[in-house]
Amino acid sequence: MPAQKKSMIDPLSPLHHDAREALARMDSLLKAAVDGIITINEKGVIESFNPAAERIFGYKEKDVAGKNVRLLMPSPHKERHSQYIKNYIKTGKANIIGFGREVVGVRADGTSVPLELAVNEVKTGTKRTFIGILRDITERKRLEKSIVDASEMERQQIGQDLHDTVGQQLAGLSMMTKALEQKIGQMQDDGAWELARDVQMISELTLAALSQVKTISHGLYPVELERHGLGQALEHLAAQQEDIFRRPCAYEGLSCTPPLDKTVAVHLYRIAQEGMSNAIKHSGASQIVISLTHVSNGLLLRVSDNGSGIPKKLKSRSGLGLAIMKYRANMIGSELEITTSRNKGTQISCFLAIN
Repeated sequence: MPAQKKSMIDPLSPLHHDAREALARMDSLLKAAVDGIITINEKGVIESFNPAAERIFGYKEKDVAGKNVRLLMPSPHKERHSQYIKNYIKTGKANIIGFGREVVGVRADGTSVPLELAVNEVKTGTKRTFIGILRDITERKRLEKSIVDASEMERQQIGQDLHDTVGQQLAGLSMMTKALEQKIGQMQDDGAWELARDVQMISELTLAALSQVKTISHGLYPVELERHGLGQALEHLAAQQEDIFRRPCAYEGLSCTPPLDKTVAVHLYRIAQEGMSNAIKHSGASQIVISLTHVSNGLLLRVSDNGSGIPKKLKSRSGLGLAIMKYRANMIGSELEITTSRNKGTQISCFLAIN
């Protein structure tokens, strides 16, 4: 009878003892970690789920172990996640592996939770394990929203004050100069003509200043957004930009939009406003189009131009407002995608899911 092969590591050997201690320490660290830690295999199946992850999502480890991680994701990511992993394994091109980013998770009760996520890959032989480290950033998001809302309110207040005070004063001044111009025109004095010409110039400058004040106040406080909804506000924005910058700016899509939270509507409007401003200032575009359309489960806002694209050296500059647009999109739980090409211009797309 052949002798049985002994295990490579004797259970009583110091090496085996050290391995057990290392595993025990690792288990203790995972349980004590403040951040949620989830491990999945290359099929997306959850293998471990630490106590912090349980607190974030409201699931016990035994409830999710062996299930696909898409259980914790909202649409459209949960439908696409398996393909994301397959594409990464096939191409090695990572969209999230090795990077930190903000995402949205879905709790056991169906509510959403904003998260900061970092994913790394561990290979042991032919086995791949993906480790996700998550942090609940609900409180940070609440504070950020409070700051943005306060800033938006102040911006609107300044816009309204400009319209209601400076605008009205300039309008009154314009009427007074018109009346004065008529009175001077009735005078028979030799210097009346020259005086009338000066008053006419003052009147024209006053009207130009009034027009500028109206434009600035509208940019700060888009009245159409509150009165008629996002679609008509975007249509007015395009027409206004065309008048100011003398280049074709069009709006295509919905005139009447579904009811939106005021904060959501303002952020979408500001994204379109910033995108159009970038196209005018930086791309050399001869045509700009804003569109707002219904898509599956939501709205899609797009700002497209036929310019030269965004130069790589400028992408990181805050002046372009790219970071601001992404921040606004993130604040309302939407997704912003920017594609740019030297030959095809730039397209900014913002998808907003509507339940």
